[in-house]
Amino acid sequence: MRRYRRVLSVAAGFLTCLAATCAGAAAAPWLGLDYNSGTPNKLLDDPAHVDDFVADGIVYDRESAEPIAGQTVQPAYPGYSASFARELRADVAAHMIPDIEIDLDPELDGNRGCTHEVAGEACLPTTASDVSSYVIGFLATAGSVLQAYPRRQVLFEPMDEPWYLAAPAGTPQGYTAAAEYAAVLAQLLPAAREQGIPLRDIYVPAAGQLGEPGAGTGDGTYWITDLYEAEPCLAPGAGSCVRGAPATPIAGWNLHPYGLPSSLTEGIGSVPGIRDGMLSGEDNIIVSEIGFCEPDLLDSSGRNECKQNRADVDGNGAQVAAWLTQTLVQAQPMHEAGWLKALIIWNRSGGGWSMQNLDGTLTAQGQVLVAFAGGPRGPSIAVPPPGDVFGADA
Repeated sequence: MRRYRRVLSVAAGFLTCLAATCAGAAAAPWLGLDYNSGTPNKLLDDPAHVDDFVADGIVYDRESAEPIAGQTVQPAYPGYSASFARELRADVAAHMIPDIEIDLDPELDGNRGCTHEVAGEACLPTTASDVSSYVIGFLATAGSVLQAYPRRQVLFEPMDEPWYLAAPAGTPQGYTAAAEYAAVLAQLLPAAREQGIPLRDIYVPAAGQLGEPGAGTGDGTYWITDLYEAEPCLAPGAGSCVRGAPATPIAGWNLHPYGLPSSLTEGIGSVPGIRDGMLSGEDNIIVSEIGFCEPDLLDSSGRNECKQNRADVDGNGAQVAAWLTQTLVQAQPMHEAGWLKALIIWNRSGGGWSMQNLDGTLTAQGQVLVAFAGGPRGPSIAVPPPGDVFGADA
């Protein structure tokens, strides 16, 4: 407790320095939260609190609106989803920037059994008809959103972490998943351009090495390299999948670099290395999930939700606050260099990952995030300097 109090009551001089460092970042909003406009348990959907973080300049919102491919937001369109339309309206009303993950249809025949938090346990499509079904559905969903909100900035993600979704179910992460997913991209990206959906607004999932051979976690190959090897037309140039100029099928990427910030192979520090393997879209990257978990922080059902990810990102309030601070500090030069467009933290209110408690107060991580963003709640919030939490009495 002594260490915790010290971490959350740092010198005013550090706060002044941090505020000065972040003043420029506040001019161009680039921070966000998963479930920013609606939490997984829906206990913070009070309209009076929806835009709490927007007031602090934390404007991106991911996962709140999470449609299945083919769902649309206009009642007159086939596939209309009232819940999707409602969630997107909440984003727009709160002046957020939606990052919409468009998921697989769980009813695809023969593609069931994958269990990575995908509705209906859908696996990647492997037949021509199922690939086409997803592509058509993605275009319908994205096109519906852009027609409904033509002057709004909207980001799209084709599926979530597809390296976990190789068919058949039980296939390890690695080349098989990359080849199946690359086949989808080879159809999706040209079709999106032809329909007028800007490729710069489609953020393809990216990752580094997938597991270690023999460890049961993956085949040890590299996701981006595998995508290009499986479908060479995903690379820019004369053989590109897309027609016309620029011949760059992949114009944006999203990453989920969970891990501690003191590493070059995981966490935010791994992003530049992964970026080096991108042949296009390397100047248009978002981190759409990253975070740390405090096991003692529970949701309304008494769960901390820390089991959702790797154990080495779990820590007490002081530790997770410091790790988030270091992550933000490391990410800012990437944003200022122009290629990291957004950093979206997991998540607003989800047990141990939370930035905000169920009563609306800020957690230790929420406090440092708001202080870093330079929002109106920031000046009174103490921020742990990097390294201050590591000691014998931590």
